[in-house]
Amino acid sequence: MSVASLLSAFGMFFAWRYEAREGADTMPAVIAVLDTNFWLATHVTTIVAGYGAGLFASALSHVYVVTRALGLKRKLPEFHNDLARVIYGVVAFCLVFTLIGTVLGGVWAAQSWGRFWGWDPKENGALLIVLWALAALHARRGGYIRRDGLALSTIVLGMIVVFAWWGVNALGVGLHSYGFTSGVWRSLAVFWIVETAVILAGLATLWMRPLKPHFRE
Repeated sequence: MSVASLLSAFGMFFAWRYEAREGADTMPAVIAVLDTNFWLATHVTTIVAGYGAGLFASALSHVYVVTRALGLKRKLPEFHNDLARVIYGVVAFCLVFTLIGTVLGGVWAAQSWGRFWGWDPKENGALLIVLWALAALHARRGGYIRRDGLALSTIVLGMIVVFAWWGVNALGVGLHSYGFTSGVWRSLAVFWIVETAVILAGLATLWMRPLKPHFRE
């Protein structure tokens, strides 16, 4: 509940920063693909749900890494185990909805632009999310990574989602190069630097304070 509240507040400030204040009208740039409410309701809603789940899983992973690094919840050994299970489930949700949304987007593109897939930056970003989430889930399921590894992999997933959702808008190429671009690279650079620091802290924690054998994986 606390994480959801913080994310909601951050989202409101983020929306004000890039929508209300800049007030750019980008509808003419996407008018060709908004010719049917059906595809708008299916593709956009599904892909946003998938991307949102990826960001939420990343936020939960931050809670996991920070509490592990600071030695919190030591008296509750099941806390991180349960949180890792929640992260796994949310990543699975992200994978399913992003995959379905990407396929629906391809159908939409085939009707609007005459091709299902064109290696557009936005399409590549969605594909990266699907591949990374799939790899993380398989690695966890196969025992190649543990709870810590899943949390760190999910933080990387969040970095990919941010690039796929906002970063590609600033590239200025492809059919999806619409939306706000002013100052976006600076904001993204700061975000990725902070996330890299969190990942390094998590790796240091892994090395200095490994999981105890009696912890249920």
